Amino acid sequence: MRGDAGDTLDNPDIMPSRGVTHMDSRVTQEWCDRAEALSAQSHYAEAERLFTKVLEEREHAFGLNSLKIVPDIDNLARVNFAQMKYQETEGFYRRSLQIVEMASGHDHLDVIPVLDNLARVIVAQERYPAAEDLERRAIQIAEKNQGPDGPVVARELDRLAGLYLFEKKVDLAEPFCQRALRIQEKVYGLSSPELLLTLDEYGAIYAARQKPDQVESALRRALAVRETVYGPSSAEVAPALDQLGELYTQQKRYPEAAQCYERALFIRGKLLGNDDPATKANLEHVAEVYSAQGRTAEAEPLLKQMLTARELDTAARVNTMAALAVSENHNTEADSLYKLAIALLDRHGIVAARHPSFDPSDPPPPLLAETLENYATLLRKMRKKGDATKMEKRAALIAGKPDPGKRSR
Repeated sequence: MRGDAGDTLDNPDIMPSRGVTHMDSRVTQEWCDRAEALSAQSHYAEAERLFTKVLEEREHAFGLNSLKIVPDIDNLARVNFAQMKYQETEGFYRRSLQIVEMASGHDHLDVIPVLDNLARVIVAQERYPAAEDLERRAIQIAEKNQGPDGPVVARELDRLAGLYLFEKKVDLAEPFCQRALRIQEKVYGLSSPELLLTLDEYGAIYAARQKPDQVESALRRALAVRETVYGPSSAEVAPALDQLGELYTQQKRYPEAAQCYERALFIRGKLLGNDDPATKANLEHVAEVYSAQGRTAEAEPLLKQMLTARELDTAARVNTMAALAVSENHNTEADSLYKLAIALLDRHGIVAARHPSFDPSDPPPPLLAETLENYATLLRKMRKKGDATKMEKRAALIAGKPDPGKRSR
């Protein structure tokens, strides 16, 4: 693409200016504000119509090749992207690119944001090599303007590394992460928020390579940066604690996992309240880790705070964890998890009752019967036949099946 007049005459997207005409800037701004409000409410089609009117007015006022209309073209690209109209979005961004190149030159820093936007919509169309070429061009432009260690260079290196990670090309992503981190440390220091994206990418690289020690190191450093920049009890710290907690849970390092989840729970409870979904999710994590440690007495009251529509989902997750523990012969851990799932599901007290019964109009959830059957299998494996038989009888009662003890006789 070239920015001289000869090329624009042959390009249907970029035509010579129609000249300046009168425009009511107040009305046009009202349209633009209304379109922004509609977009914020996800009414993208209505926003698109208004943004189109704004662009047409400004094209007449400033000309088809003016830099002043680029924000209006980008607004249309944005609402088209939100509607997954990717070809139309690409057309708008390519038009913006041509205008910026003609006005500022092909190697101006102003070209880079347009290249990034264009790469994003091309990724959405799964044309990854084309997106990689655009990001590499952005890096080259940044290097030409800032030298090899410029801050924009680091940002674009991060973008290309992120694209390679998205494509699961871990080996290609790592050198770009390394270079970006080196530049960022030099330009911003060791505790700048500018490092966070790169550190998160490092964690993803090491996780893909199954190097838990390096994952932990990257996550811990990212956590330390967030604590330094935003404060130890800030909203930005809680997700980092969740990531560490998940890593420690996978490694069965339950005390460390509990500490991370407890801190995240405290932060979210303080900032969001106990009824927020994120707080409740943290509560589940704490309870699950307690149960995995055999701390069922501490886990049960936590989860009973959450007797909502999510209860069955929570119990199902605990059940899955128990089955995994059984498959790995962690029988004591599985025993605690099954007890926790039963405590969540058995609101009628059927399991503990000497003569269990329930109102047919308000039956226990079928998942309770399934949990009891699985738990009975574990108990037989642990040579607790009497307890296993009890679980089987309760499961049969809930499922409406014959008593297994009577059937065997």
